[in-house]
Amino acid sequence: MDYRYIVVEGSIGSGKSALSRRLAQHFDALLLSEIPESNPFLERFYLNAANHGLATEMHFLIRRSEAIKVIYAEDERRSRVVADFLLEKDQIYVPVILRDDEQTLYWQIKQRVMPKFPVPDLVIYLEASDEMLDRRLRQRNEGSLNLFPDGYLQQIHNEYRHFFHLYQHAPLLIANTNELDFMGNDDHFALLLKTIANMQGSRIYLNLSE
Repeated sequence: MDYRYIVVEGSIGSGKSALSRRLAQHFDALLLSEIPESNPFLERFYLNAANHGLATEMHFLIRRSEAIKVIYAEDERRSRVVADFLLEKDQIYVPVILRDDEQTLYWQIKQRVMPKFPVPDLVIYLEASDEMLDRRLRQRNEGSLNLFPDGYLQQIHNEYRHFFHLYQHAPLLIANTNELDFMGNDDHFALLLKTIANMQGSRIYLNLSE
């Protein structure tokens, strides 16, 4: 299959951005990155989650609506896109971050500002244990775990697993990254490419032990 729109997703610390860059380079595709650090409200959210959650999510919503135009434009040129975020990932974060009344307001605004968005040709979900995700965050930045509100990471990890357990909107490749290192091991990356090329069905699990 000719995959023109690939999404790589995973919880915080999964390595989705790094893998997206490598896949974009391999497929000579446009890399579409969410770049969460560019959200001016994110640091304020980490310091005071109750007061800055809605602004944080609204900023991401606007950026995702803009990304849709880019994806459609590349499709018209018959070019490929690799994104490190799923356009509907707010279904993971909003229930964790926003109070009930804020959630209602967020979904109402989204209905007005979010155009119809394209369905990926393939979604790659990088699955990992809590321990592995925390270890990678420590390796990335020694103090990064201290940025997050108490209990936040555990909630996000759980929401990711629940979301992708039920996800059916696009073909899904679930990769066990407790065992697989797509950035540090070229053989593992080659196995991923082979799995993508030979993928059949709507849901595939990639484990090194199988």
